[in-house]
Amino acid sequence: MPTSPLTVLDQVSAPSPRHDPLDVLERAIRDALEGIEAARPGSLVSLSVPLPDDGASASTGVAPGGDCRWLTPGEDSAFYGAGAAFRLALRASGDFDPHRRGWVVLGGDGTVPPPVAFWTLPPALDTTAPVLWVPRVLMRRQAGRTSLTVSLRRGTAPVAEMARVWLAEARGLLAGRSHGEVPAIAARTPGCDQAEWADRVRRTTEAIAAGRLTKAVLARRLSIRLTRAADPTVLADRLADLHPSCSTFCLPHGNGHVVAASPERLAVKRGSRVVSSALAGTACRHARTEDDDRAATDLRASPKERREHAIVADAIAEALAEVCDSVDRPETPGLMRLRQVQHLWTPVTGHLRPGVGFLDIVSRLHPTPAVLGWPRRAALDWLRTMNEGRDGLYTGVAGWVDRDGDGEAAVILRSTSVEGRTASLWAGAGIMAESDPAREWAETELKLSTMLSLFGDP
Repeated sequence: MPTSPLTVLDQVSAPSPRHDPLDVLERAIRDALEGIEAARPGSLVSLSVPLPDDGASASTGVAPGGDCRWLTPGEDSAFYGAGAAFRLALRASGDFDPHRRGWVVLGGDGTVPPPVAFWTLPPALDTTAPVLWVPRVLMRRQAGRTSLTVSLRRGTAPVAEMARVWLAEARGLLAGRSHGEVPAIAARTPGCDQAEWADRVRRTTEAIAAGRLTKAVLARRLSIRLTRAADPTVLADRLADLHPSCSTFCLPHGNGHVVAASPERLAVKRGSRVVSSALAGTACRHARTEDDDRAATDLRASPKERREHAIVADAIAEALAEVCDSVDRPETPGLMRLRQVQHLWTPVTGHLRPGVGFLDIVSRLHPTPAVLGWPRRAALDWLRTMNEGRDGLYTGVAGWVDRDGDGEAAVILRSTSVEGRTASLWAGAGIMAESDPAREWAETELKLSTMLSLFGDP
């Protein structure tokens, strides 16, 4: 006699207190079994449940587990995910739309936000396809509320089997882990020395003077060996504490993870409104207020930094104008002040035309002149001539999109690609006609310090 899903679910876990989050999830799964079974084969199905207040505070003193997270501390928003219920190579920006529109969402009480998918786009120099996936278990904390969402693609596994996996992974996610220490740096291997860098900058400024392009972004790599294997989620949580104004994330990539604290939000979509941040032009921060303000004044007054910034802001505004009824931006850039650097910053806001999807917007904006150069094709050709290569998704894009089509995208800048005891760090600088190799080297040193400080390195 075949075993029913309900019978198998009875074997998954021992009875737990009524207000235990796992008990809440288990009862929700029982109630939703019929709806899950009725979903069309191949469709995405998610079950969302709000957690009781005591569930939200159950992990006080520990960080949630899982293998990925997306943290926006300044907005009191955090995602913690485990596993993958669905994975898709995005050959075109609209590939996920049929799956999103057919996404079946069960449970909830009207207060639980829609389920989400994470995705990553490689840098422009990388021809591999973008990847999108829906976490099998997702915990979401937003505006003081906590919820759990479990997902599957109907027909890929028996529902009873998935119920076992959901409860096991939710248990690990909620149990979390103690706030571990970050390993120290045992050895460094730079990708190039200062003389090599100066030669690359010189050749690029000569190409700009010859009219081949207006700007190119050169980057350099620093490989590090750690004293022990790093937990990428620990790195992400520490980054979020160090850089609360940045979007911080830890996402699986290859055999490891990419961990980043990105100040550059490429696009944020809420309904018909989209906002993109133009970020270009950099100066260091200083401990003394007078010195910090002087550096900001010099940054605003620098013709080179202002022109570099204007190229980025203009390109973003032009890209959004292609899909928006209206686009607004301030006449002069403001300042984004971070822990170790400050940037010229212009928010560009648009009101989307009907039918424009979030990934459509991202594909139009990526790559911006801030990470590639300008004009786009000329800069791409030049970087290939220079044998510029970037790994670990550096200068790519990462983000999430929900079932309603809203989402957030961040450029992968202050980042490290981590695999066991090895990590690679990248930093870049925008090269213009008047760029000085020593100053551009100093800028990359400053940017690398963001990630080096994560490992306790001054």
